[in-house]
Amino acid sequence: MTRRIDEIGAGLAPARRGAPLSLPLRLHVVGVGGTAATAAALHAAALGVQVTGYDRELSPDTARMLTAAGVKICAEGDLDAVHSANIVAASKAITSTQPDHPQLEAAREAGLAIVSVQQVIADAAATRGGALLGVAGTHGKTTSTGWLLAALRASGRDPSAFVGGPLAEGEGSPAGAPIHLGTEPGFIVEADEYGGNFDPYLADGALILNADWDHPDIFADRAAVVRTFLGWATPILERGPLVVNVADLGGSEVAAALRGRDHGNLLTYVVRSHRHAETGAADHADVTAELVESGEGRVALRNLTLSAGAERLAPAARGLLSLELPIGLLGAHNAANALGVALLAASTGGSPEGIRSALATFPGVGRRMEVRYERGGITILDDYGHHPTAIDATISTVRLRYPGRPLVLAIEPLTYHRTAALLEPIAHSCAAADRVFVADIFAVRDTDLSITSSAALARAINRRGVPAEAPGSVEATADRIADTLPAGAVVLVMGGGRSTELATRLAKALEGR
Repeated sequence: MTRRIDEIGAGLAPARRGAPLSLPLRLHVVGVGGTAATAAALHAAALGVQVTGYDRELSPDTARMLTAAGVKICAEGDLDAVHSANIVAASKAITSTQPDHPQLEAAREAGLAIVSVQQVIADAAATRGGALLGVAGTHGKTTSTGWLLAALRASGRDPSAFVGGPLAEGEGSPAGAPIHLGTEPGFIVEADEYGGNFDPYLADGALILNADWDHPDIFADRAAVVRTFLGWATPILERGPLVVNVADLGGSEVAAALRGRDHGNLLTYVVRSHRHAETGAADHADVTAELVESGEGRVALRNLTLSAGAERLAPAARGLLSLELPIGLLGAHNAANALGVALLAASTGGSPEGIRSALATFPGVGRRMEVRYERGGITILDDYGHHPTAIDATISTVRLRYPGRPLVLAIEPLTYHRTAALLEPIAHSCAAADRVFVADIFAVRDTDLSITSSAALARAINRRGVPAEAPGSVEATADRIADTLPAGAVVLVMGGGRSTELATRLAKALEGR
């Protein structure tokens, strides 16, 4: 059964367009350890806001990052931090499961407004001024947001940004943070569709990479996801370019619904490949490019073709027409995302030279096929993916990058409701590995932990003829893999919760041998 968005954000003020922050201001963030919440705290602190925050589980790295930025971390029972604030922001991971959290109750009793952490980010963007650009999509938005930032910076621009993952040194500020503090107006934001998270982001230009079914706790089907993207995208078309990947079925449905009321600002694209099926909308895309695959997952784009409308919207893209564009990140999925990034960058001030450079050299963001260990013929990769589509794309790319090597998948499923609703598709995707270890499911916003289990997923994978087991915690799973690892194996660790700790523990175990 799906939940209403107002249940997910219980007690939060309605989303509104971002407005400049009025200083002096004291902000308290409940659930400050979440990526968006951390970004909200860091951006607010950088603008001179006095920020305090609480989280039950705060990683040492995040705590150090926040403290270095002047954010004071407090305990759950420290209600003085709440009472001294002018405004309280909360993560929906808190409001959806603990609407009566003591700090939220204290804020209500004090008559304080409680807003989403995304609202704080939108207000920080409005405070900095300039154009707001949004990158949305069920898959690929974190990498693509960082890529867009890199493309504009390589073009001599320096906007601020919120990215849903750690940026590499030289891309983020501070290094490893999910933000960039720019030196000029302008703001790029990762726009997440869950629970209305992107509603405060009335962007001046945007990219929609795809619209796949995910978050079954609030979206009953893909049509519900498409409707949500339409609600966000429609007002953007009155303000600036909207770039949409119509090779994706959901993306093509979004574009079709917007065509005719797009104020001439809709720009559709497709990357053509003989190996990948396309939607009918791909035949009418404004921009097309051909995928070039050169082995081990390396990709490039060539034969870029623009329609007359595309040339008007993205004049800078004409400088890319005669070039083959090497893509620095592996996989066909990254090539498709790269073209969307290039088109939005070209439509919003990016130069052909800067865009081409960024496509080729952007190092990616943390936990996207990140190499964590490579020694003695064993490789450990750490990846955030947990949806069947992401698992498919990542395993396919890993197979190309490391041909002929045994592929061991260690997956920590993210949320009980997703695992229950997508159990068979997840099992089908995981079965592309040679052996699978399923760690305990990581609960986020879950209210019923009895609906499925990691053992149920392992059994579904076994039914597909692939050895799979569920050893338990991430620690137990890492230890079990270390004891059974075949020579020459590639271990792909996937998941959105504590799975990165699994990769760390496994690497340490192998180093000690």
